[in-house]
Amino acid sequence: MSTARKAIKQVEKELLARKRELEQELDKLAKEKFDDGQIQDPGDQALSSTMELLKTSLQDAEFAEYQRIELALQKVQDGTYGVCIDCGEEIAEKRLKSYPNAARCLLCQEAFEDQG
Repeated sequence: MSTARKAIKQVEKELLARKRELEQELDKLAKEKFDDGQIQDPGDQALSSTMELLKTSLQDAEFAEYQRIELALQKVQDGTYGVCIDCGEEIAEKRLKSYPNAARCLLCQEAFEDQG
C-alpha cells in the first residue's frame, strides 16, 4: 500500500472516530433538558432560555461539523479526498492533517471567507 493511501486510511479512521463522537454528543444534547417543568421565577426562566439557546447553537455547530465529516468520508470513498472543491488542486497535506475535513485549499478558503 502506498504512503499516500496509508495516510488517507489514517485520516478516514480519524474521521470515523470523530463522527462517532459527534453522534454521541448530538444524541446527548438532544436528550438534555434545562427546564424541569416546575414553575420558574424570571431569573430561572432567563437561565433556562439562555441554556437552551446555547445548546441549540452547539448542536448547530456540531451538526455542521458532522456534515463536513460525512462529505469528507464520501470523498475518501470516491477517490476525490484532498482535492479543492473550487480550484481542483490538491489540498496541502499540512492543512489536511490539522483540518481533515477541509474542502478547500488555503487560498480558496481565504477567498471564500473574504466573500462572506
